[in-house]
This record gives sequence, C-alpha cells and structure tokens, in this order.
Amino acid sequence: METNRLQLDDRVKVEIYDEGKLIAIYNGSGFHNVTAAILSAHENSDDTDRSAEDYVFRVTDENTGTSARYRINAGGNVKILPEE
Repeated sequence: METNRLQLDDRVKVEIYDEGKLIAIYNGSGFHNVTAAILSAHENSDDTDRSAEDYVFRVTDENTGTSARYRINAGGNVKILPEE
C-alpha cells in the first residue's frame, strides 16, 4: 500500500507491534486513509498504553490483499517502513 488512501467500504486489518511482538489486532471499515485506521486501532486497543509513536502498525486492505508496515513520527505523520 504505497498510498495513504482507503475506500470507505474496504475491510481493514491493523496489527499493532511492540518491539517486534504482535500485541493487538483491530478490524474495521469506514476509513478514508491509513492514518485514520491506525489511530482508530491505537485508540480502541486495550493493549496500547503509550503514545502511537511507540508502536509499529501493519495495515492490510483485506479487499485487495495489500499491506504495508507503518510508524507514526514525532510530527504525527504516518511513514511507511521497509519490509523486514
């Protein structure tokens, strides 16, 4: 997912990682972009007790099967990460 766009009807899965360990999975739809999906996953997770900048997120558009890893920088912007 090289763009930050999602369609409102896309089924989105957000995996939240802390130090390389999967700590939560969030499923949803109705997002305009990847940033909205990540922030919603972070805010609705019981397993995130720190700022969103402290986590890595894998966002998957389940309608297309595409996914990418992201991190939120100190300025609040979503940055794509290289695959490991």
